[in-house]
Amino acid sequence: MRIYPVIMCGGAGTRLWPVSVQAHPKQFHRLVTDKTVFQDTVLRLKGDDFAPPVVISNQRYAGLVREQLAEIEVEAGAVILEPMARNTAAVAAVAARHIADKDPDGLALLLPSDHFIGQPDVFVKAVSEAARMAKSGYITTFGIKPDRPETGFGYIQRGEGIGGALYTVTEFKEKPDLETAMKYIADPAFSWNAGIFLFPASLMIDELETHAPDILDAASAALEAATHPEGNILLDPECFMAVRSTSVDYAVMEQTSRAAIYAPLDCQWNDIGTWGMIGAIRKQDSTNPPVLIDAEGCTVLSDAGHTVALVGVKDLCVVVEEGRVLVASKDRTQDVGKVVSALREAGRDELL
Repeated sequence: MRIYPVIMCGGAGTRLWPVSVQAHPKQFHRLVTDKTVFQDTVLRLKGDDFAPPVVISNQRYAGLVREQLAEIEVEAGAVILEPMARNTAAVAAVAARHIADKDPDGLALLLPSDHFIGQPDVFVKAVSEAARMAKSGYITTFGIKPDRPETGFGYIQRGEGIGGALYTVTEFKEKPDLETAMKYIADPAFSWNAGIFLFPASLMIDELETHAPDILDAASAALEAATHPEGNILLDPECFMAVRSTSVDYAVMEQTSRAAIYAPLDCQWNDIGTWGMIGAIRKQDSTNPPVLIDAEGCTVLSDAGHTVALVGVKDLCVVVEEGRVLVASKDRTQDVGKVVSALREAGRDELL
């Protein structure tokens, strides 16, 4: 039974403006290592247990996907292109149909392309262990061991043990306030929700048929009517537009009796979602270092044409990219997406 990595890389990454823009979003940038975030995700899922990756992205990024796969000499099992975004339940439905059609016993590992994992070997081992249980009939999510009271992530409360590090799911929790997050991390039953799912493709089809048949039907129709430009699979726009936009968490995981969680997983995981998070894991660029005078706790990223100097400030994120400049307090980097909204409302699309 092979594991098919299904890598979701169609998002816009607005909270990482000004580097992440519509034409070239965050997953295709080198933000943490010498590889792009997308490339790092692909490379950590190579090995005997894994089939070639299934990449699902927006059609506008087809060229970037193919170009970046070629750079790391990886051939995708399939590149599936969405004509518009329809959230993760649609992706799960399309992926499950695609995999089940070619391998009825196949397992899908559905994961975003914008995660940092400092210990990839630990993560891959956890996936392999979870796969042995998933084939028994579980849709498994991965619960990250929290190391801080994070308000930017959802949480999962685990229940009874199933075997090894696999547990039933008691409840999915929305992103909490700080007081609630502190309570969660004091209770070992709570983990961060990484948004990573492992499941038999056939089981996901069954669960969608039970809990969200409209999503399954529309997504299946979009795949059935797909065209194949340049070796890619372009989902039919009319059919795909009819897919209800919701997450796989809401559509399936919170409804099914087959949900399980692998927890706690401690693999130095982080979501590359804000400049504050990147600052916590990225080493300062030695090729274009900032000038820091009495500046504490600051994260600075600037393109080759600009040098940033900071004097007498603390806990700032400063990002310079092709004439676009962001200065934000580290505790407000979750709000950078509001800058994109403001620029769009002002009609300044050339900056997006």
